[in-house]
Amino acid sequence: MNFRQLEYFTTAARLKSISKAAQELHVAQPPVSRQIALLEDELGVCLFLRTNKGIELTEAGQSLYVQSKHIFQSMHTMIDSVRDIDQGLRGCLKLGSIYSTISFTLDFLKKYHAEYPNVEYYIRMGTPGDLLNDLSNGDLHVIFLRGTTSEISGSWERILGEETLEVILTESLDPAPGLDYIPIERLRDVPMCLLRSDDLWSYNNYLINECQRNGFSPNVVCQCYDTPMALQMVQSGFGISFLPPALVNIIGSHELYSKPIRGITAKSYPTMMWNSSVMYSGCVKRFIDMFGQ
Repeated sequence: MNFRQLEYFTTAARLKSISKAAQELHVAQPPVSRQIALLEDELGVCLFLRTNKGIELTEAGQSLYVQSKHIFQSMHTMIDSVRDIDQGLRGCLKLGSIYSTISFTLDFLKKYHAEYPNVEYYIRMGTPGDLLNDLSNGDLHVIFLRGTTSEISGSWERILGEETLEVILTESLDPAPGLDYIPIERLRDVPMCLLRSDDLWSYNNYLINECQRNGFSPNVVCQCYDTPMALQMVQSGFGISFLPPALVNIIGSHELYSKPIRGITAKSYPTMMWNSSVMYSGCVKRFIDMFGQ
């Protein structure tokens, strides 16, 4: 087994195609197929299943793919660390953020970039589940979420703040226009656009349970896949939502505002998370040292 074989294998596994792997690697297709075949012969296992849609990893192939990614990540980390010594801090910092924590991400990046201008950035915005999966796989170095989780073995996190969840609404659907808060009983029959019921942080379930505890079931007209969609539905007049109030500033709409619900103190915790079991390059370590304490 050699690095070329692993490179050919991991590229084909990622692209799910030997021909596409050959194009990306700038080599002919037969050498890629041959090196993968030699790798299978040496290991005594089948790494790919050939289908009409391309290739799929076998169980053995999936195991090798995960371990090969860690090998290449470690090699890139080693290269970046050596270059850091001679050229100053360099490398690529890969960050992920949900929509409601993007302001924290950008604030940290501004401070970091001022000290280390040679570092490049890869930034991805996604759902909590997707970002946690990418962090676990090593595709992201640091992610910004809301709430704490034990989804990843060996993960570390820093809670960045605390917010009380509030109703996000427009004037046309405000059930208590003369008050700075909303009595929960006034939410009866008000249309709601909430996050889907399997939302990782359970905003939806919390509000529904509180309404039921006060003698009524809320009028949920829409369950939204993510926060941006919930905000768009509120802004379009479909209903109100139950989210961190900081989102009103992020979306920058003059039509939206927030109000607390009297007697409800559900909290949301912006959180920075990283995987302590991964050997990070110097630029990633420095970012965690700066903001993870």
